[in-house]
Order: sequence, then C-alpha cells, then structure tokens
Amino acid sequence: MNRIFEKYYFYFLARLQHLLGQYDKSFANFAKVIRLRTFFWDVQSRYVASYQKSSKNFSIEIRGGIGDFLQYLPFILKNKSARYLVVTHFKDAKLFFKTLDIQVDKYYFYSSKQEYRGIRDLLEKEEHSLICPRAQFFKTSPFVAYKDIKNNKRKIVGIHRGASALESVKAIPVTFIKNLIGNLNEKGYKIILFGTKKELSEIKIPKSKDIILASDKNVIKNLSFVQHCDFLIGSDSAFKTMASMLKIPTIVLHHNSKNNFRDRVFIRPYIKNHIMHVYKYTNFNKQEMKSVLHYVLHILSKKLNF
Repeated sequence: MNRIFEKYYFYFLARLQHLLGQYDKSFANFAKVIRLRTFFWDVQSRYVASYQKSSKNFSIEIRGGIGDFLQYLPFILKNKSARYLVVTHFKDAKLFFKTLDIQVDKYYFYSSKQEYRGIRDLLEKEEHSLICPRAQFFKTSPFVAYKDIKNNKRKIVGIHRGASALESVKAIPVTFIKNLIGNLNEKGYKIILFGTKKELSEIKIPKSKDIILASDKNVIKNLSFVQHCDFLIGSDSAFKTMASMLKIPTIVLHHNSKNNFRDRVFIRPYIKNHIMHVYKYTNFNKQEMKSVLHYVLHILSKKLNF
C-alpha cells in the first residue's frame, strides 16, 4: 500500500476499532500511523485515549535522545506504571529516568545508526511493544527549578552550542558563540550558557555575574534552567526542544541539510505556532557568521522589544 494512503487507512481503522471497544487493536494501529507521520492530525491524543482503555499488556518504547525523551515526558509522567523499554544513544539515560522516578524494564544503548537498526529489528521480533506517545508542548516545566535566578527585569537569553555525541556536527562554532555573547552583553542581556563542562571550557568566557553556567552532569538540572529564559538560541539539540515545548521563543541554527524526521517532529510544529525561528547555515565561514549574527540580533530585538 502507498505510504500516503497507509496513514489514512490505519488512522480510520484505529478510530473504528476504538469505537467498537477494540482498544488494543486501536492502539496498535494508531502506532502504525505514528510511524508514518508522527503528528498526523490528532493521532497522538487518540493514541493516548486508546492506551488508557487498553489491556496495557505490552511494553512502551522510548526511543532516541534527550529531545525525544522530552516529547515523551507528558505521557510518561502521567503513566509511571507502564512497562518501559528505552532505546537510546544518551549514555546517562538511566540517571535521567531515575531522577524522575520512572521505572524502566530494559535499556538498549547504541552508538551508531547501524546499531540502532539492529536493536529496532530485534525488538520487532522479540518484544510485544509499541512506541511511546509524544506531545508538542508542556503545560508547565516538568523539572523542579534547581536554582533561583535573581532578575532585575533584564531579559535572559539562553545559549546552547553543543550537540549529542552521535551528531557532533550540529555544534555551533566557538568563534560565533563568543561574538554572540559579546553582542548580548553590550545590549544588556543576562545569559545562561548551556552545555557540558568541556563544551563551556572551550568557549573560555571570563566569569561574570551576567553569565550563568548550566553544566551539571545531570542534564535535568541544566534543562530546569530553560524555564528562566525569555529567549533561547541553540543548535539542533534538546535545549531548543525544551524551550519550544515551554513556548519560549527560540532560534535554531542548523546545517542546511535534508532531515525529514527532524523537520516534521522538532521544527515545523514550532514554526507553525510562531515559537521557533530557523537559520540554515552552509559552512559558518566568516561572512556567514556576520549574516547569522545579524539575523539573531534582529529577531531578538523584534521579539523582546529591546
């Protein structure tokens, strides 16, 4: 069957099965729709509704990195008793879920796309499991604020240049980050710099009361700082997802490359809701850095009325 028509077929079949009280079948067929198009119409909310009335005699798969975890969290936090499997390249995933008091039955770690495909194929053969429902937004931050930030009505801008180990090419050049910080300081913004200790040490920014570092080993503590931001500028990473899910205006700087899953799941929904702005760079050479900086400062000025 053509993929274009498949999602309609399984969507309406799942709705009929839900109407007939066949909730396990309905849940399984909504899962097929989601595999074809993650946020097709209202499939995610109907998927959750079918789960709540199902036998729950299966496992729920949590796949991907921290950004994926964030979109799964609204469901996970409301359904802590579900049986979860985690398939991830994020090495500290166990700490992430332990911090949130989420019990996970099994973890599968991978370090390449080939390893991921092997795990995925294994689960399809051996496990009775279906993908976890996603949400595009949080109602409130799911993380406790680990630190109060005193603010004298100055706007706070979050910056994240890094990327996961699996996608290190996503990182924004240090030179650009230094130029950006210098401009933001001159304009009177307070800054929160997100990243690992290694990433932030590469920037070599002198200590300042106007720059806060969020670099704890526990990524949840760092993510909890995002709620303090009035604006966030970052690479294609979990921090831009966290900000967008909190409806905090966000600028994403990513390479001008084709990635349908990224765009459909993590970019277009937030652009559509006028939360996210995207600059697709080519190589971040000296001339392009000037263009990107001009773009960022223009959007900041427009959104924050500075």
